[in-house]
Amino acid sequence: MSQATKSINAAINTGSGISFDRFGLSGFLPAILPLIGAALMVTARINLGASSVPDDGTLVVLAVLCYIIAAASLLTNFWAPNALLQRVGLWTTSLGFFFNFSGWLIRWVAAGDREQWIRMTNQLTGEHHFWWFFSYIPFTNLYDLSVAFAFGATFATLLLSNRENTRFVGAISLPLVVLILFMAIFIGHSFIQLPPVLDSYWRPIHVGVASMSYGVALVSFALAVVYLLKDGVKPEAMGVAATAFFIMSYVVVWIMGGYKAFDPSTLSYRLNPVVIHPEGMTNTGARVALPGVGLMNGLLLLLMIGMAVCFLLYIYKNNESMKRAGHWLLRSSLGVQGAMTAGIFYQVKTSGPVGTLVGPEQSYQIGAALLGSKDAAQQTAENIKAIGSEFLAQNMPAFVLNIRSNPVEIAALITMFVVTLFIVLFSFRTERLRNSLPSLERIDGMIYKTIGVAFAGLAILLITGAIWANESWGRAWAFDPKETGALVAWLSYAGYLHTRIAHGWSGRRSAYFALAGFLLIIFTYLGVSYILPGLHTYA
Repeated sequence: MSQATKSINAAINTGSGISFDRFGLSGFLPAILPLIGAALMVTARINLGASSVPDDGTLVVLAVLCYIIAAASLLTNFWAPNALLQRVGLWTTSLGFFFNFSGWLIRWVAAGDREQWIRMTNQLTGEHHFWWFFSYIPFTNLYDLSVAFAFGATFATLLLSNRENTRFVGAISLPLVVLILFMAIFIGHSFIQLPPVLDSYWRPIHVGVASMSYGVALVSFALAVVYLLKDGVKPEAMGVAATAFFIMSYVVVWIMGGYKAFDPSTLSYRLNPVVIHPEGMTNTGARVALPGVGLMNGLLLLLMIGMAVCFLLYIYKNNESMKRAGHWLLRSSLGVQGAMTAGIFYQVKTSGPVGTLVGPEQSYQIGAALLGSKDAAQQTAENIKAIGSEFLAQNMPAFVLNIRSNPVEIAALITMFVVTLFIVLFSFRTERLRNSLPSLERIDGMIYKTIGVAFAGLAILLITGAIWANESWGRAWAFDPKETGALVAWLSYAGYLHTRIAHGWSGRRSAYFALAGFLLIIFTYLGVSYILPGLHTYA
């Protein structure tokens, strides 16, 4: 046990006569203490008012800062093992979890205060709801779910980090948590009005199980990456896989007509402008080109394709010169990604009104966005175009660029940057990194345990979702995109458990299952809201 843990344990047990060591709980203090602190924080918010504590947006930003520091400490500990770095990483993760969970709880109280807790009483019958407090649990949009997803993953990370030889988990899982919270920040923490049909006590149960299950799945993904690295998978192979996944994801999204930020035929990179209203932002469905960004994105594609070709020649032909060229292209792509992302943020911040850049040829897209997919299907193309033209004429001076109108696209760019950065880091003194990790058997066992929990959670998710759907929509299953995606993700984990238990699979094959399962979860988590229309797009 570390000296810091011993000191905290002694301080807590002074005068109580109870030892955490007696019950084996001392290793779990970094996960337990934030829960107590968050309870105290929300108690202060309830009794002393909103001014007594920071708002949820501030707390989430503080959590991000803590997670970044923790991830940096734990990553550095791979190459330069140091007890202090490990303790800093552990307790900074714990502090980040405190801010993360507290922010979510503060949002819960703020949601109730916003409506003056009117759901305590049925507005038609005057009867008291026995579940009224549940009604305000912040699970109404993608921001709420992202914050819960993040603290679910962090809580799972802290529980697994109860021993010194398992604290490596946060080095991979925390950067993923940061990416999720970055997207949440881009989305914005404004409240939305929940449709009455969804106001059920099954909502917090169903979505709460989803956020915890997703969090555990994220940790299993991180463990799978660590396993493959320990098992000798070359960073160059990871670079090839990342390139293939990046290109495949872009092509799929582009063909499906989702967000088309980059048009390779014109080297144009475009973002959605929005109209700012007092109640929030109205997404116009239009696109505005950002000068220079498309050229950098085109260069990035060439660099990554060139990198993948060089690495493939190294892997299959053992060509060392191709390995060196591939790593030069890898580092160059990292620099281009950084410059491109910085260019986007700079232009969004300094662009000002952009309505004059939206041409009349985009009237149809604007009208379709305003109507929504269901209503637009009932209108003629001429009517949709007329609605868009009228809106454009009335609001042209108010069109502005805003990061919050493109959260998934911006988060995807940052994610690609982080993935590339990790591949660069993994290629630095790789053998030293591998030697600092626990045995393959231990990592494989941790993957098995986390996937077992995620599998059970996703099963409960499907069951509670069916009950909620039957209550709200009159049917338990309709092959809605999110329902189908959740089922496929669950089946992937079922495949992992079946092949392991019935056929004795383990090692790399099982690790690949863990990777695939989490990628399916991410597609279900984001793809439905931003690519595939359906009953769950409200989220």
